[in-house]
Amino acid sequence: MSFEYILLSVMKIQEPCRACLKGLIEKTVLLSGGDGRILNSSLRLLNGLFVEGATPPAIAGTLLAHIRQTTGVWDPYATIKYREYREALKIIEGLGGSPGDSLEDVLRLSALGNSTDYFTGGSFRQDHLVLRGDMDKLADAIYTKGNEILILGDNMGDFIFDLPLVRFLEKEGKRVFYAVREHPAQNDLSMEDVRRLGLTDMHPRIISTGKANVGLPREDIAGEIERLWKSDAPVIAKGMGNFETISEFDEERQVVYIMKVKCPAVARALDSDIGTYLVHVR
Repeated sequence: MSFEYILLSVMKIQEPCRACLKGLIEKTVLLSGGDGRILNSSLRLLNGLFVEGATPPAIAGTLLAHIRQTTGVWDPYATIKYREYREALKIIEGLGGSPGDSLEDVLRLSALGNSTDYFTGGSFRQDHLVLRGDMDKLADAIYTKGNEILILGDNMGDFIFDLPLVRFLEKEGKRVFYAVREHPAQNDLSMEDVRRLGLTDMHPRIISTGKANVGLPREDIAGEIERLWKSDAPVIAKGMGNFETISEFDEERQVVYIMKVKCPAVARALDSDIGTYLVHVR
């Protein structure tokens, strides 16, 4: 695995985000059984929200709420989420209980979980995955800080691919708190999914952001998440949505980002290429 230093910048809305958000509208309206009227009202809302200084997750959250309110469909991505969950379980089980015995191994798996590439079939070769990141700085951030760790989760499949990382860190003496959305948002893992699937049997310390927002806006940091954020606990943020929101205020503390770069705007902000698997300490 190769590593290199990356300079991260704050993620604001860029013109390529428009097409991505338009695609989000079209897909969500379709999954919600909405009609042309709802589609058109959502597209008009996007045009009004697409202003300088906005962030993609903030716009996405408003659009999702609008579609939810107008269609009455609470969790349009439910079928997709549970398919991703089952596929992720199959892949992890296929590793034969040996996902890796080093921090580097479990980070590689965690990054892979932030992609949908593993649903395309074919052989799964973890050793073919190349991560970009500063491994020495990352290890220092994890091993020299407090005994608690906060992981900010992302999609449903991510959770399964993050479990080896969680278990590795707990073997190292850390108490890991895994934060998920309170309510459904796209294919992100929510507390409703946690309860329905009994995921606390896999890891007992799953906590809620208290919201359905995409990513983690500063105003959503409260309760147990706020306690951990203000402590010396390492914070690991999964996925682009968390990067796009937390990069607005991560000068407050050190943050470890793990993601697959999936769009031109994020690639530009990270000085990276689309398709790159990234682990970086901000």
